[in-house]
Amino acid sequence: MKKIGLTLLLLFGLNACIQQPKDDGKIHIVVSFYILEDFTEKIGGDLVNVINLTQGGGEPHEFEPSTQDMKILTEAKHIMILGNDFEPWFNDIYDNIKSNDVDVLVLSDGFETLIDQNTNQIDPHIWTSITNAQSMFSIIKDYLIELDPTHEPTYTQNYELYNQEFTQLKAEYTDAIKNRTRNEFVTNHAAFGYLAQEFNLTMIPIMGLEPDAEPSATIMAQIIDVVKAYKIPYILYEDEANTDIAKTIAKETGALTGVLRPIESLNSAQVASNEDYFSLMRENLEWLKKALN
Repeated sequence: MKKIGLTLLLLFGLNACIQQPKDDGKIHIVVSFYILEDFTEKIGGDLVNVINLTQGGGEPHEFEPSTQDMKILTEAKHIMILGNDFEPWFNDIYDNIKSNDVDVLVLSDGFETLIDQNTNQIDPHIWTSITNAQSMFSIIKDYLIELDPTHEPTYTQNYELYNQEFTQLKAEYTDAIKNRTRNEFVTNHAAFGYLAQEFNLTMIPIMGLEPDAEPSATIMAQIIDVVKAYKIPYILYEDEANTDIAKTIAKETGALTGVLRPIESLNSAQVASNEDYFSLMRENLEWLKKALN
């Protein structure tokens, strides 16, 4: 667990109008994207107030803090980010934000990372591995206990409940994937390298680590050849991203299309349906089963 001590400098002349959060006894935490929000709320329950900077279906890869976001960051006592270059905006503002009383938890510290062979970029999507996500959950639990030791029994109880859910989820993946007829799956977004590594699969990404990156004509032709050669039945894409290229490859090869979500954010329909990490990972599994058989 990596904590960075910060001092936040009030920006854009906001110091006259900003007020600190009401002292309601809760831990107020600003997080950079959905997974951190979901995990923190599951462990903290009513004892935490989590502000997700990219809520409402926002794309974390494209996020840039607005003036209002800077106000939120300025008022924050605790900030939680993934790291691994997933939040380049944070690096950009780091030197400009200072406070006497704020810290940052970087969740990716200590995790083994994958490198995209085409771009030499760090793959930040560590949570797509269930084992990694379970470890992140444990780190957040320890962090909340450190901040609020009085409520350690509550945090521990919530953690144990969901920790069993992680174990069950991994067992479901293991059981379903062991009967696969192929190892390869094609996806538009190269966000599932850690998932592939965990279950000995081969991810064939159409695009890179950025969900809307454009593949070259050469790469498109190569992927079409691979899909035809391996008779891959499904092209999986992130439903919030540009799906045109995935659908083009499907049309060229006779494959069907399906959805594989990196769960970086929730759209309004998913929020209304009370979806979460576990339900969406199970939906991913249903599509993977189709794609691998």
